[in-house]
Amino acid sequence: MEAKLKQSYIEEIKFQTKMLNNLKRWLKVSIILSSISFAFVLFGPSISFVCQIIGIVGMILSIVACMLILLGYKNGRNNVNKIIDSIKK
Repeated sequence: MEAKLKQSYIEEIKFQTKMLNNLKRWLKVSIILSSISFAFVLFGPSISFVCQIIGIVGMILSIVACMLILLGYKNGRNNVNKIIDSIKK
């Protein structure tokens, strides 16, 4: 494998690893929002019916966001592994 091509693969691995770390942070934020929404669902009726509705909508949106972020993380991790395998060959 050419040195230039190998170096560009290494740079791509570094960049994608950085983006995967960003996805991990967004996943944590989405899980926290889901937990806060769950608290609104549980304790919302004692405050206001609107709080419960906000909690339900927030929980649905944050769970969907978690699934999409996790899918992106999984696909990105697989892509990095494929690049690493191609460098080793």
